[in-house]
Amino acid sequence: MLKLRDYQVDDIPEMTEVIKAAFAEYQGKLEPPSSAEKKSPEVVRQELEHGNALVIEAKAKIIACVFYKPKGDFVYLERLSVLPEYRGQGLASQLIKEVENRARKTGAKGLSLSVRLVLTKQQDLYKRLGFRFESFGTHSGYSEPTFMTMLKSF
Repeated sequence: MLKLRDYQVDDIPEMTEVIKAAFAEYQGKLEPPSSAEKKSPEVVRQELEHGNALVIEAKAKIIACVFYKPKGDFVYLERLSVLPEYRGQGLASQLIKEVENRARKTGAKGLSLSVRLVLTKQQDLYKRLGFRFESFGTHSGYSEPTFMTMLKSF
């Protein structure tokens, strides 16, 4: 049975491993490389100082997570991670929908996120969930866009 809940501080080491496992397939394929490769529990703890996170458990094991925090009038999603063996079961959609429910209660105008340009499957998921293209962005040190910002307005 799956359980969606708020993260607890004791979850941080396990969440770190989920993030690393979820992004491992992109090692050597993303420019610039994903910061997920260098995650440590201490880095995750620092990232969560200004936000929150949700996790999904199966049999008391964390199998998915997402971070979220206020960013202007929107709630910004990041670190959406699902263990590879649990993909295709709607877990990412569940996490996003729960963040959306919480964002609506705070009076936010919508959700925002950034996604790499090469990750077209992820972009398709976000489009199906009501996100639309907002703008291109470029990582520091690069001359061409490397990611896009997408918004879902309420």
